[in-house]
Amino acid sequence: MTQVNEQDVVTVREIPRAPLAAIAWFVLAVALVATAAWEWRMRSLGLVAGDLADGKSSWAVERRKLESGEHDGVVLIGGSRILFDTNLDVFQENTGRRPVQLAMPGWNGQPVLKDIAENSRFAGLVVMDDSPTQLFRQGGGGHPLFTGVLEYWRDEGPARRASHRIENFLSRWLAFLDDNYSLMTLIDRVDIPNRGRIRGPYLSVWKLSERYADRQYVMWRKIETNERLRQHAIRVWLGRDLPPVSDEVIAGICADIARSVEKIRARGGEVVFLRPPSTGDVYTREEGIAPRVATWDRMLRESRAFGINFEDYPNMQGLNLPDLSHLTREDASRFTRAYVDVLLREGHVGLRTPLEAEPAG
Repeated sequence: MTQVNEQDVVTVREIPRAPLAAIAWFVLAVALVATAAWEWRMRSLGLVAGDLADGKSSWAVERRKLESGEHDGVVLIGGSRILFDTNLDVFQENTGRRPVQLAMPGWNGQPVLKDIAENSRFAGLVVMDDSPTQLFRQGGGGHPLFTGVLEYWRDEGPARRASHRIENFLSRWLAFLDDNYSLMTLIDRVDIPNRGRIRGPYLSVWKLSERYADRQYVMWRKIETNERLRQHAIRVWLGRDLPPVSDEVIAGICADIARSVEKIRARGGEVVFLRPPSTGDVYTREEGIAPRVATWDRMLRESRAFGINFEDYPNMQGLNLPDLSHLTREDASRFTRAYVDVLLREGHVGLRTPLEAEPAG
């Protein structure tokens, strides 16, 4: 009698026949219907296809233009105001030059100005905005999406560059990819009635802008029409109690800026400062924390630079700032035209032909 070892026994299980092709088509149909429904819902909330995500990869694309020489000799730096309040098309129409947009939400231009002065050969025009409570502060601040950006643009690998391109391609067709309206973000923003005991939380602004090619920002239409969104943004701007900036901080920032300006000027470039509009409680708060005489006037004096302050020009008055801090897209075009006219009149655009740059060592 032959002995059968247990390990030699093979159990054969029959897989039931199933309509796998039909199941696959059904799953695909459900996914397409769900995606279409979510896309329709997001568009009904005011989102649009073509609204591109911003972040370190987008900024890096623009920063590398300074190294390659693929620019028209004008760069914009600073925070969200010069992002929102400059229409790149209007700037180009009036000057023949399209600026490189290197401003970042919540940031000030000081570290970027220093980076351009010390780590590039750029010798054109730098326009840097002055939002007083952002520029004249000590440490911190800035949108977390851009943390480490001054190092990131040099070291960004091919995988991240490819991912950025794919994301941009899909965003041109699908509105629901907006990070501000992902499912978990929407859950966080459920409007729960406040019983009057809790203030906030107003930690960060919700969706405020649309972003397009070359990092062209425009104010999102909903900020103009939706009172809840608009008031939330205003409370974010006014939410932090900051003491008046100290003379020591002002002196340090002005000295650092003056050194950077001198380095750029020494190789044939120039730096112009721009104070975009603010109004209402936001303007009052800024003047209380960083008064014009102590900050703006001193910065221009010590850097020996030219500055354009909206308060000094009648055609920069009376513009529409729904959140008290940023212009609508229509008035951003008007403001751009107004400050570009000043740049042209003062001879600051067209300092030289676009830079034929070599990569910085």
